[in-house]
Amino acid sequence: MRYALSSQEMKVIDRNTSEVFGIDTGILMERASLEVVREIESWKQKRNAQRQYRVLVLSGVGNNGGDGVCIGRILKTRGYRVTQCIIGDPTKATDLLLKQLKISEKYGVPTETFLSVRETKNGYDYDIIVDAMFGIGLTRPLLGDALEAVNYVNRCKKEMGTDLLLVSVDMPSGVSADTGQVMEAAVRADVTVTFNQVKIGQVLYPGCEYCGELKIADAGITDESFLGKEPLIEYYDGDALFLLPERRKDSNKGTNGKVLIVAGSKDISGACILASSACLKAGAGMVMIFTAAENAEAVKTLLPEAILSTYEDFEPVKDKLLEAQKWSTQAVIGPGIGTEGKGKELLTVMLDSYDKSLVMDADAINIIANDPELMRLTQNYATGQKELILTPHMGEFSRLMNRPVRECKEHLLEYPKELAEKLHGTVLCKDARSIVADSNQKKIYINVSGNDGMATAGSGDVLSGILGAFILPGTSGYEAAIAGAYIHGRAGDKAGEKTGRYSLVATDIVAALSEILI
Repeated sequence: MRYALSSQEMKVIDRNTSEVFGIDTGILMERASLEVVREIESWKQKRNAQRQYRVLVLSGVGNNGGDGVCIGRILKTRGYRVTQCIIGDPTKATDLLLKQLKISEKYGVPTETFLSVRETKNGYDYDIIVDAMFGIGLTRPLLGDALEAVNYVNRCKKEMGTDLLLVSVDMPSGVSADTGQVMEAAVRADVTVTFNQVKIGQVLYPGCEYCGELKIADAGITDESFLGKEPLIEYYDGDALFLLPERRKDSNKGTNGKVLIVAGSKDISGACILASSACLKAGAGMVMIFTAAENAEAVKTLLPEAILSTYEDFEPVKDKLLEAQKWSTQAVIGPGIGTEGKGKELLTVMLDSYDKSLVMDADAINIIANDPELMRLTQNYATGQKELILTPHMGEFSRLMNRPVRECKEHLLEYPKELAEKLHGTVLCKDARSIVADSNQKKIYINVSGNDGMATAGSGDVLSGILGAFILPGTSGYEAAIAGAYIHGRAGDKAGEKTGRYSLVATDIVAALSEILI
């Protein structure tokens, strides 16, 4: 796992590095600046140009601006033609910035006003623009020269395209390091060089889109500076199999999970097939589909590996479902069951009598959102060794929280935790960046795999099936949800490479699982 830090957490470990471990802040600034210069030099070398490159450095009045001035000075000593410009109230300049400006002046780096730059220069006057205006410190919408400067560098980039390198120092100016939100306007960087730890705003949308290529550079701030207090937000971007327990070589289909999937209805057959095929592809030893009799032929034809148990619309389901429960080791309920009639009956039986771990998706979530008694059963479900995972998309999440979608998006890192604690389980809130929160965990997980092509019918059914395979007895809901979200996204990425994101369908995600789990 990797950490994603808030601006405050980063400031604390930065300060600890200096005050507790005794590394001078000037040394940290010099190291950070050298890492940015390294990226610029690498870009220049790939272009194989022999002329003197022209650089504009836009620096704010905080320590991020000090980085910018330091970068400009180093580039000047390496043969670049550098112009620097200070954006902001000079009376608020930090001591580190003032110190860097004095050094820069001695090295002959010219400083111009932004007014002069804006009125006399355009994109064609520069090969490289360094954005060091705000870094992680921005807390309010941009105004005045800062807003003008952001718009100016974006215009320059639009004019020059790939002939101009636009590099941001730590964060693209205008993006909140804590939320990823754009504060009126933001620099659209080609490269963002951040230092030692990723920031939350660099993994959440829309901030991640403004970063360009994100480079994590070593400026000398190590994990020891956490002083034992780990950050709250984590993410993962490594090998998918690392998230799963190693499968025993002497295992059999029974020990690899017997998953009951309660899905589909007399009018919907695809949901149960998608969830069950994904469950099998994700490693489940056996799958039983409990669905309406009308789906029997489709299941037999498309998924012969599954065990089938059906019910008629006119008959009570309880006895058949209780038998299926006894057979299983874990279960999924919700995809395509409908929100009235049999759907509500199926969910009532499962919540009232099932004694193993359960994944609730789709219609199951919509049912409990509108039924106080079933909501009460859900809240009391995860007792003893049982785990409960709910997988609402943003609309369903809004209904569960009884709050507008926009408000839920604005509190994407807080509300899932609030709901998880209310339901005493794990919540996997599905969005462009899915969030996993658990009532027994302090940490929050941000999923960074996946793509916009996965916003397609059936994709959520595939996820529920994957989770069904992973929520084996003894596995925590939090661990299973993280693995499921990440592997689902990785499969979507692999499928998108083959089909293109516009043509991606849910069955492509299922097919790609075999290429991810190798």
